[in-house]
Amino acid sequence: MVFLALSTLVRTPTLTAPCIRSFGLLRLNKLPPSGTRTKIVCTLGPSTDTAERVQDLVSNGMHVVRLNFSHAGSDYSYPEQCMQLVRSSSGNHVLLSTGAIHQAPDAPMNLRAILVDTKGPEIRTGPLPENKDVIEIATGARVCLTTKDVTQESASDPKYLKLQVDYPSIARSVEIGKEVLLDDGLIALQVVEIESEKVICLALNGGPIKKNKGVNLPGMHIDLPALTDKDKRDLRWACEVGADFVAASFIRTPANVRSVIAYLDRCIIDLPPLADGKQPLRPLVISKIENKEGVDNFDEILEESDGIMVARGDLGVEIPYTKVFAAQKMMVEKCNSVGKPVIVATQMLDSMIRNPRPTRAEVTDVGTAVLDGADAVMLSGETAAGKYPVEALKAMASIAWEADQIYDAQSISAWNQSLHDRMSPLDQELDTIASSAVRSAKDMNAKVITLISMSGAVARAVARHKPTVPVIAFCTDPQVARRLQLHRSITPVMLHTEQDLASSQTSFGKLRAEAMRTAKEIGYARSGDRIIMVDRNPGRVNDMHKFSHNMKVVTLI
Repeated sequence: MVFLALSTLVRTPTLTAPCIRSFGLLRLNKLPPSGTRTKIVCTLGPSTDTAERVQDLVSNGMHVVRLNFSHAGSDYSYPEQCMQLVRSSSGNHVLLSTGAIHQAPDAPMNLRAILVDTKGPEIRTGPLPENKDVIEIATGARVCLTTKDVTQESASDPKYLKLQVDYPSIARSVEIGKEVLLDDGLIALQVVEIESEKVICLALNGGPIKKNKGVNLPGMHIDLPALTDKDKRDLRWACEVGADFVAASFIRTPANVRSVIAYLDRCIIDLPPLADGKQPLRPLVISKIENKEGVDNFDEILEESDGIMVARGDLGVEIPYTKVFAAQKMMVEKCNSVGKPVIVATQMLDSMIRNPRPTRAEVTDVGTAVLDGADAVMLSGETAAGKYPVEALKAMASIAWEADQIYDAQSISAWNQSLHDRMSPLDQELDTIASSAVRSAKDMNAKVITLISMSGAVARAVARHKPTVPVIAFCTDPQVARRLQLHRSITPVMLHTEQDLASSQTSFGKLRAEAMRTAKEIGYARSGDRIIMVDRNPGRVNDMHKFSHNMKVVTLI
């Protein structure tokens, strides 16, 4: 259980010179070929649903594409169109010269990942009295929340205004004196009476309300399933089209995460092999923390999840907004400690929906998220519906790059002894080699870490120790490669080889040499630079081990 008890202010110790020394040099230069260490998630929408716009996003630093299903119906033609636009855009590796690695006939155009963001089990208002489009709620007005149809009711009933909500258990969930928040907290109602099928409230402040607006019950237990019927349809579609991540909305308990994973596993089992003969991989589950129950159960939720999204929009309604920054820092720190990717999301550059430049507060917000250790930062309305989608991405990338330099200068390789002790002996060996590689890269001023990763395990192990140099992860399966896109510092590149990496007869020496040539070709390193190489090799017939874990240090010639 996690508790945020920030009820009293405490005096902050004065920063000393060593604490701020690394802030002295600001590098206001062009982004390097490796781009930002921190990953950037962009939401597609009306402002970016053309081939030209998607290519602009791919070319300017987007790593993961978010498809928002909150308002999507049962027709999947639009998300399929968006997905096709992403898959057909040209990534940097397409520009590489013909060689053993990249120019396979079936090589993907790019390795941008797809994240399907589910609607989740949420509560919303229904059609309004007299079927009006909008009704004004006055401060001090009495409001009756009910699950029954109110379209035939009067919008000017002197007793109270009736609002329909789509939550059958509302009378059992609320408590007298607690608040019910409408439309992202813009209207606050206080519960004054509870009857069997309705809840009478007093409007603490007024404002307009429309149908299909969100209803939040902060601090109260919600009796909703982990997955709605719509979510299940959307998750099945995500598996069928090969989405890489699923953002599961309104996760409250570890059981919610297990339900999502179990349903995805059932969907994957029903699918035929891919064109290359490989089995489809289950989309990785990113749990969205959006309410107090999710914060309270965070440790258990993290253990079951593949990653976390700090969804600050609903979270800022469900818990006091003064605690959101503390909850964010707590979640990022705990994700870092176990090596699971964490996305900080919502309103990061919100003003750029309307303006071509971010506010100074927004710049600080993005920079602080990076300095806290976020693996990824996300753009929502900025790229989905904003006037300046590409400018917002460029601004995000510029801020992240500046913060990356400070983070890398201060960073110390993460080591979690408790996590290490719980690993299998084989994984302990990999964990130790990965930690050594990250430390060696920093101590020896290496330019890049290269690794060969068939399943993604080697790449994830290196990422867990927070490398301060770019890491090129050579993969044989594009599914595996795309699933590495949320890990800070990891750049996946396709490795086309006729060799079976699972075979003990594979020549890893030749693969390492090709990896070094590619590192030079894409501008990550040049002659005279030091490179750290990491891989996991299967043992040969007469060896007395199943795998060997290797780290090599070389200087390019």
